Amino acid sequence: MTTGLTDAMETGGIDRRTLLKTVGGSALAVALAGCTELLEGEDDPLADADVPDEPVESGLQTFTEGAPSVLGVQARYGAETAVRRINENDGIAGRQMNLDVVEESDAYLTNYQQFVDDGKDVTFGPISSSGHAEMVPEIEAQEVINVSTDGTVTTLYEEDFPDVTYSFRFQNHDVMEALAAVEQAVEVLGADSIDTYAGINPNYAFGQDEMELFSAGIEQLTGAEEVYSGFPDLGTGDMSTHITEVNSEAPDVVFSSCWGGDATLLLEQGHANDMFDAIDVLVGPVLYGSANDLSEDLVRGPIYSGSRNFYWGEPSTDRWSPAADLVDEVQSEYGVVPTAHFMSGYGAVTAWATAAEKAVRLLGRWPEQEELAMVLENHGFFTPAGYHTIGADHQGYSNAHFGELTWSDEHDAAALANVNVFAAKNVSPPPGEISADWIGSW
Repeated sequence: MTTGLTDAMETGGIDRRTLLKTVGGSALAVALAGCTELLEGEDDPLADADVPDEPVESGLQTFTEGAPSVLGVQARYGAETAVRRINENDGIAGRQMNLDVVEESDAYLTNYQQFVDDGKDVTFGPISSSGHAEMVPEIEAQEVINVSTDGTVTTLYEEDFPDVTYSFRFQNHDVMEALAAVEQAVEVLGADSIDTYAGINPNYAFGQDEMELFSAGIEQLTGAEEVYSGFPDLGTGDMSTHITEVNSEAPDVVFSSCWGGDATLLLEQGHANDMFDAIDVLVGPVLYGSANDLSEDLVRGPIYSGSRNFYWGEPSTDRWSPAADLVDEVQSEYGVVPTAHFMSGYGAVTAWATAAEKAVRLLGRWPEQEELAMVLENHGFFTPAGYHTIGADHQGYSNAHFGELTWSDEHDAAALANVNVFAAKNVSPPPGEISADWIGSW
């Protein structure tokens, strides 16, 4: 943190006393928030706790190969960065942390079971929504906490598994970014100017969930009619058929939750087939996840993207030094700008690590898995993205971001302009309510 400024400026608008109280006065929690200088000279209240000497062993599964790795590698960088900061700040209640990373592929269950057999204390991932849903029963059976980086399908904790103990998710779930996309489209065009919409979304649980929620939201707010909805396979090599259908209907709004290499392909073929001349606006909740895969010519046009629970330029890095420090560290270490999927990995590790240290503070010893799971419920913590909570429903809640896709000469990468920030309470239902029912009640 920059010294010589006011307390409020040092913490990006949050005064020192409030921040220290919120994070529990923990050096680890403050370090993972990106504000290590706040606690210089503080006493260590955990010095007498009964904590094992052995390092914490953890495992992350994410996509490291192929088109999905555009997002998956960011999650790896994020988790590695959090672990590096943990170990540079004396560990979790004094315990260093090791992280093993494996290719997610479609081996979700096998990966998790292998981690458990290897004696991991905690596991992280996956990216895939289908994989996450497949894992939950096994996580509950094995009783080893998993904090999913993504796997964001809305019905997972609302309807499919509403009563779990050991399964958690850090990243915002689909309803939050689908409704942020609705709000963004309405802001750009105006509700009275949106008569038709279309969708091109990946053909599996995530894409179907996102399109269903976007459709419900935009029809409630504008009365618009759906004129086309296509679902290309994940990792497809050609979207031209869907783009031709969109061009023939010329809708006011196109919604796409394509991600990774699919997002790059959509923009490439959209430009090649003049899609952006046929529509008024494209809103894509995870297009910016491919920021480091996009060229400057692809970001032209009426294209708006979400950035889930983190965009490095909001608040501006000249007002929020934890994000500025993180961008510098990531560009130096990995040669990329961090995206929301970087924060998926960073935040999942941070959620568990700060909860573990909180549990040690409460118990005076290292917690059992069930005790740590109880602490994770309603757990609040900071990252360079801001403040997050893990709800009693085991779902992560943070601000949602959406902005105009543009280009940054400074970072030689895609960027967002005119970023809107949506509070979690405005794009997700109150705890205990079903998202579809909540939207229907508007």
